[in-house]
Amino acid sequence: MKKTLIIVLTLLLIVSQIVAQSQNTSVPQTLSLEECIRYAEEHNYSLQSAGLNVNSSEISLKQAKENIAPSVSASVSQGLGTNHYQKSVGWNGNYGISAGMTLFNGLSNYNSIQQSKLQVEQSQLQLEQNKNSIKISLIQAFLNIMMNEDMLEYQQKVLTSSQEQMEQGEQQFRVGKILESEYKMLQAQYTSDLYNIENTKINIQNNYLTLKNLLAIDPAAEIQIVRPDSATLFKSLEIPTLQELMTRAKSYLPELKIKENAITDAQYDVKIQKSNFYPSLSLNAGISTGYNSSNLADNLGWGTQLWHGLGENIGLNLSIPIYQRSMVRHNVQQAQLRVQQAELSQKETEYQIGRELQQYYLDVLSAQNNYLVAEAQKDAYEANYNAYSFKFKYGSVTAVDLIQQQTNYLNQLNKYMQTKYSFVLERKILDVMMGLPVKF
Repeated sequence: MKKTLIIVLTLLLIVSQIVAQSQNTSVPQTLSLEECIRYAEEHNYSLQSAGLNVNSSEISLKQAKENIAPSVSASVSQGLGTNHYQKSVGWNGNYGISAGMTLFNGLSNYNSIQQSKLQVEQSQLQLEQNKNSIKISLIQAFLNIMMNEDMLEYQQKVLTSSQEQMEQGEQQFRVGKILESEYKMLQAQYTSDLYNIENTKINIQNNYLTLKNLLAIDPAAEIQIVRPDSATLFKSLEIPTLQELMTRAKSYLPELKIKENAITDAQYDVKIQKSNFYPSLSLNAGISTGYNSSNLADNLGWGTQLWHGLGENIGLNLSIPIYQRSMVRHNVQQAQLRVQQAELSQKETEYQIGRELQQYYLDVLSAQNNYLVAEAQKDAYEANYNAYSFKFKYGSVTAVDLIQQQTNYLNQLNKYMQTKYSFVLERKILDVMMGLPVKF
């Protein structure tokens, strides 16, 4: 019994490992930014939901087109009846097929088809708008990983330097060159630098969790970003002119096209409501027959009755609206107000986006300037810190002075990292706004 249980558990373990491996094979282990974007477009849950909305609007369009086709229905009735004159009880049945087709209804069906086509385009634009939002989030998560990895590299160098200074301080303390308080400050600084590294590692893990969430990847999966070459990255950060940004963005941004289409959609509503003023004309046709079992006694068989009872009909039905309590007129007026509302919304959105584009462009220029200044300051503070480290080694400065310069350097390093990757992020968002491929 024990052997059988062990064998079963072993087989289950092997199968679970095989399943886990087969699931993990679909998840790439290394991802560039471009690969992240492509993967998210297929797997991100919000984008999948937006894709289903596109499918739903396409089905609605198919239905709108099929509404102009004839409708066909069949009817069958079977019952039991009595004939008091013949004092008999018998079965009777009636069978028929009918078809109907709308010939004219004020072009309501045609306008409904055009409106449904527009709604398909709207859902596609909404999907594109959602893709842009995901792209920006992916760029931010990707750059946060890069920033903290760069920070970790600098912090490890500082930690190495702090360890050397602590060891030097220990030697100087033993020979009486520095006070015990100074030596303890060097120990505290080393401990602080050590935990700065641990916190940065935690930040990197959090950044990866954010990236996995956007990609809809299991949080436990192991992935690694592919860092772009630094020279290639900053070569692609040339800022376009404001005119180029405005021209490209206004011809691409889904937000603007959605508002423009909303006007057309509201105009179709007006046409559909106005169609109720017109008469509607429909064509109807049918064929029917029946039988009664009580007639069998008169040598009228089932087939004969069906043949003799066969009848066809065809006709036109004209419906003319005369008085509808002003409901149609009021519906048209409401639809016309929606057109005006859509026009105002489109103008407001166009104005806001134009203003935001200009403001964002100025922010990108400012971010570039801040990055260049921070880079120069970082180099200066780093050189100053290295100089104080050298002086401390030979006892020219105190531990307090050294730690102060190290603190200044680390603060400036943080500022440099923030401004550097903030500029990269804002510059890449420009590409998203212009509908350009996002790549490093």
